[in-house]
Amino acid sequence: MSEIPLTDEETRAIFAGEAASNLRSLEQSEQEQIIKRLCSILESDAKPSSLRYERIGLLDIYAVGDQIRLYTKVVDEIPRGDAEYHLIYLFYIDDDHDYNQTDLATYSPAAEAKLQEATSLETVHDVEAYLNRMNAVDAADLRDLLD
Repeated sequence: MSEIPLTDEETRAIFAGEAASNLRSLEQSEQEQIIKRLCSILESDAKPSSLRYERIGLLDIYAVGDQIRLYTKVVDEIPRGDAEYHLIYLFYIDDDHDYNQTDLATYSPAAEAKLQEATSLETVHDVEAYLNRMNAVDAADLRDLLD
């Protein structure tokens, strides 16, 4: 059994790419499943990278039930040297677990760009300004959607 590293940092999610429109296009029950899964990741004491289902190329994949997969890029512990946050960039929601290699190839460069952008932030203030600019959400924001 492998150890799961625990963390004190806050985790935020950013809906990037097509994720927001993907979410809106799903049935309510699927939307609720996804939001609940994201909440569990954001509220966990474990680093978000330790909770991923699998990794394909530069993408971190989270499973939601048997069918739904979330294509993401996880950035743990930013800013470097003064880690306060973890970020999850949600690029795409695959609601029928039908991995398309073309989609994966398309999202990998976007994941790399987001990784570079997030890891270039040097101070907590820079990270917090970035989170505000990118409309990052926390678990409380997502729980409000469920109400």
